Amino acid sequence: MSSTAAVTREVEFAYDRQIGREALARWRKTTEERTQRIRDAREKGLVAADTPERVVKRANRLLNKVKQAAPQRPPRSKELDELLNYGPTRESLEQPQFLERIIGETKDFLRIEFLERAVVACRSVCRLMTRVSPGRVKLGTGFMVSPRLLMTNHHVLRNGEEAALTLAEFDYQIRAGAQLPIHRFTLEPKAFFLNDKDLDFALVAIKPTSQEGVSLNDYGYSCLNGDEGKILISENINIVQHPLGEVKQVVIRENRLLNLLPKFAHYEADTEPGSSGSPVFNDEWDVVALHHSGVPKTDNGNLLDKNGNVWRDGDDPALLAWQANEGIRVSVLVKFIESAALRNRDEEVLRKQFLSAREAPPPVREARVSTVKPRRAEKTREDDDDDEAEPRMRRESTAHTPGAVSVSLPLQITVSLGGVGVQAAAAAPALAHITTGAAPELEAIEPDQDYDNRPGYDPEFLGFTVPLPALTDAVRDQAIADGSEPLELKYYHYSVIMNAGRKLAFVSAVNFDAAAPVRHKREGGDRWFLDPRIDEELQAGEELYSKNPLDRGHLARRADAAWGATRKEAKLANDDTFHFTNCSPQHEIFNQSRLASKQGLKLWGNIEDHIAGQAKANNRRVNVFNGPIFRANDRKYRDVKLPREYWKLLVFENDADEPRALAFVLSQSSLIKNLPLEEMDFEPYRPFQIKVRKLEERTKLDFGELPTFDPLEEGANEAFLEAATGALEILSLDQIVL
Repeated sequence: MSSTAAVTREVEFAYDRQIGREALARWRKTTEERTQRIRDAREKGLVAADTPERVVKRANRLLNKVKQAAPQRPPRSKELDELLNYGPTRESLEQPQFLERIIGETKDFLRIEFLERAVVACRSVCRLMTRVSPGRVKLGTGFMVSPRLLMTNHHVLRNGEEAALTLAEFDYQIRAGAQLPIHRFTLEPKAFFLNDKDLDFALVAIKPTSQEGVSLNDYGYSCLNGDEGKILISENINIVQHPLGEVKQVVIRENRLLNLLPKFAHYEADTEPGSSGSPVFNDEWDVVALHHSGVPKTDNGNLLDKNGNVWRDGDDPALLAWQANEGIRVSVLVKFIESAALRNRDEEVLRKQFLSAREAPPPVREARVSTVKPRRAEKTREDDDDDEAEPRMRRESTAHTPGAVSVSLPLQITVSLGGVGVQAAAAAPALAHITTGAAPELEAIEPDQDYDNRPGYDPEFLGFTVPLPALTDAVRDQAIADGSEPLELKYYHYSVIMNAGRKLAFVSAVNFDAAAPVRHKREGGDRWFLDPRIDEELQAGEELYSKNPLDRGHLARRADAAWGATRKEAKLANDDTFHFTNCSPQHEIFNQSRLASKQGLKLWGNIEDHIAGQAKANNRRVNVFNGPIFRANDRKYRDVKLPREYWKLLVFENDADEPRALAFVLSQSSLIKNLPLEEMDFEPYRPFQIKVRKLEERTKLDFGELPTFDPLEEGANEAFLEAATGALEILSLDQIVL
């Protein structure tokens, strides 16, 4: 099949005449609306062509993407800096000219990465070849939307039996004048298969290894994000496809989105039969639609061919003439897939993986690994705040075939959940082993033996009173008590209140002085101690962490407490954080959450430093409360229920002498929404900012007046919260509402 002519004699293309006619009917019905919108875009600008709600969502989405990239790319224009400093926009507060400015200037900035993102997106697209009968095949296009699932059209894969006869061919493309070796993967409809005729989509599992022994992970995926704001009418679209079953081709930039209907999108682009199932991208390479049909040209109701003649049933689909294209909107597809009935729990697991793949995957590589030895990642701050769990992050370089995207892949990531250590293994598929290196030398950690010396948490530390959180009646009887009151275990610069039944702390409260004269730097490994003031059986000690992957993670961070006026004071405070009462175990689910955003997890450990930078300049003091969220359905291990969520509350005074209280949780979005346990196992963990009063509800703690200091209680800031979760997902530190 070296020519198009040969292909058309031996194959059929995934084209459905009825779908084409339905697309034509929608095209004709919306002619007046579409024409007006395109005219508005041409004469008045993008903002005038779409709804105010969609324009605001688009502007905020672009601002957020640029904020994530901009700090690493100085210098910037004065105009761009002004936009980034402005923050999220809201419809009621903005003028159309300002929104137009955001969209124009931020898109220009994002185009710096246009080709890099294009290479990544193109890798996930493949040709689909279905054996229709002996000696005859049907060709279409598909693309990966999660590590195991591929998407295409219903009319490409009408049922599981058809999918079982289909191969996904990756790398059917030309590079440097030569065709790359094709890697063929078998579809697995028995593992997962979901399709719908009305929305014309099919979602199917693929075997993880090709017939040639290549890993499916080498091709990445283009996640589907159901949120709006990915594109506006008259913006450019890009399509990666296998038209007429030929080698992979890309249609970029000089094509426009013409209209958005409730379920469908109309756009300009050069496509052919065989392009069915292709992803339609915006200029940031987010998938905005699933291409499923051209809108055919007609005359008096007759389909026309490229020569202007009537096209009849049985004629070659490659001869059809088109006036536009139609795709199914991603937001509609995601909503349908979220609620669709599945056959079994195994399918549910794969659906969760698909729905949680919100972050764009890293650039993929071709599977060849160098022999460069792993090395320790360099610290990014003077006093390493990710030092609570060992081993530290290690990286390995990879060698690549010319033309591939070159990246460094993390073998092991160590992060700090507000002190709760997490090791998230992220081994690259082609790596045969992981070199861990020699164990670090232990630091000489020795707590002060005189426990009467410890002042504990200081409620007057900020210049106004911030008492320890109080236990509500719902949990008060669960605390280790001193008479009738919960016992406050005092240490240097922090205090702990323990939950006797859970053997872990309700809360660890620390005074953090970012401007202290001396801060003790960590120099080696961990050595943990039981607190002799309470019974050993009320503390989760070494027996919980021995001979398993659980980490001993600080609640009050070592770096937050390890300060003082003298070296001795800072050292005593540093060593005091290694009591098991200040320790909380990493739950197994964090290791399973390989899709968790590495950036997001790192941000959790850096929030205190960011807030300290916003605190009053003449002291830079912050009170930090940390703890686990206890749930009745937490899983038990060695007689200790392991928490699945952690919270953080920061209190400080800004330069305007205004007290501020900010609450955060490290959670899955489904946990935020309190879904049943069986629906939570495979989502990534992310930092969320929530209202302080909502944190009170979740922890059963009483934070006194702190909800009145919460900026999220201010009406204008409530708009930042997602309706589904009542929380703000933190993707970058400048998203925090102060």
